Amino acid sequence: MLGLAGMILMVSADTKDVEATGKISYKSETLQEGLCMTAGIRTAEVSGEALTRLQAEQASRAEEEERGRMARQAQEAAAAKERAAAEDSGVAETAEEAAAETGRIYEVSEEDYDALLRLVEAEASGEDIKGKLLVANVVLNRVKSGAFPDTIKEVIYQRQNGRAQFSPVATGKIDRVAVSEETVEAVERALCGEDESAGALYFVAPAYADAGNHQWFRDNLTLLFSYEGHEFYA
Repeated sequence: MLGLAGMILMVSADTKDVEATGKISYKSETLQEGLCMTAGIRTAEVSGEALTRLQAEQASRAEEEERGRMARQAQEAAAAKERAAAEDSGVAETAEEAAAETGRIYEVSEEDYDALLRLVEAEASGEDIKGKLLVANVVLNRVKSGAFPDTIKEVIYQRQNGRAQFSPVATGKIDRVAVSEETVEAVERALCGEDESAGALYFVAPAYADAGNHQWFRDNLTLLFSYEGHEFYA
């Protein structure tokens, strides 16, 4: 139970509200007291003008805090972008270093390298190292030309109108070969820049090609030279 003094204070507060507005309001009393407590001032000491000023100051502080939060977020985003750029640069430097160590002028993925080894083996098995080098050269010429896909693997497995560009891909032979050491040497020499192809973008083995297909090469392309079992065209 409230003591007599507490009851008198409650009656006094109620009477003040009733006299001023004709009704009792506890909400405004509580809001003012909370704001004034935050500022370290007693409610009784705050006029309407001072209360408005306190509210404005609090709003200003809230805006400053929000600006500070947004600035921190922007700084964190910028730092994250710098870290990502540094990581990408590190990857590029690693690739360049690896190429420098092997002497290669082409940067190739493991999938590209495996596909090139298998195609050269499948297309030129039984030929000498130059014959294998020439097959690798044609694939790399296509990667550089702009008229073909941009990676070795995409060039090798490219299809036009559903038709494979290289017969070992069409027959599945590319997946069945065992790559020889000589083929590895030929591919490495090609990747290091050795080129005997005179810019050839096509080759065909007349002994194994369909007669109509071989004639298409003759009619539509420029024969550059023949070597071993292949004719090379541009």
